[in-house]
Amino acid sequence: MWRHENTDFLMLDKIPILAKETGIAVYDFRFRDYFPCHSIMDAVDQPVLLRVGGISDYSDIASMLNERGFRLLLSEQEHDRASLLENWYPLLEKLTPYSVTYEQFPPLEIVLQDFSFPVFIKGNRQTNHHKKSQCIINNPDMFRRLASEWQKEKYLHWQKIAVREYVPLRIVDDVSFPNMLPFSYEFRVFFWKQQMVGCGKYWCLGQDYILLEEDKEQALGVAQKAACILNVPFLAVDIAKTQQEEWIVVEVNDGQESGYAGVNALSLWSNIIIAEQGKDTV
Repeated sequence: MWRHENTDFLMLDKIPILAKETGIAVYDFRFRDYFPCHSIMDAVDQPVLLRVGGISDYSDIASMLNERGFRLLLSEQEHDRASLLENWYPLLEKLTPYSVTYEQFPPLEIVLQDFSFPVFIKGNRQTNHHKKSQCIINNPDMFRRLASEWQKEKYLHWQKIAVREYVPLRIVDDVSFPNMLPFSYEFRVFFWKQQMVGCGKYWCLGQDYILLEEDKEQALGVAQKAACILNVPFLAVDIAKTQQEEWIVVEVNDGQESGYAGVNALSLWSNIIIAEQGKDTV
């Protein structure tokens, strides 16, 4: 990753960024095409922000950079607090559906001690491309089928298992991609040091939708509360409206790893520069 092909180590205003092209359109952003940047050749005082895609071992990258005189924007503890449901859920349990994390795929009878069907199941970090049949589990047969599939799935087998209360969300499109989770009225909100710097729809496929003006105060208030509680320098908070007209936190993640979803990337980075300069973003 260090000085490799498709990797750029640059200074964006006063923010050092180690960026790598992933080939994922909703993640990649060519900073030099939009901002005056210069390459970093020596150690800098400011912490380094990563944009290198999914990070399998944060501690390895931290150690590699530390050996060269750099430190990361998020500490390992902050990264884990933002990325792993088992770490962020206890802090946000009043804002998000009831959840239990298991080290291995649990027996059905253990799950039924805390839950009733349907349940929502995902990896401790991520789903398998929002595949509906591996997330919304309606009965014991579906549960057993998922248990047998789990170890075979590239995006699931290495993760702990998070079982969550299934909370019906307000749906904007459940027909365009029937094998995926129904597209809910869900939004991704980015925070830079607890200041909101970007907001956009979560689902970029299917029917278009926006955050309605009458929903903004309550929706963004929930996201802001989550950001203040977690208190990490760069955070993505996913929020959605339930069918009971309540706003909840669906997921959070280290902003370094998060795709833009429907957030305008140019506006996001412009707002981060403004926020880092100590000014208020719009």
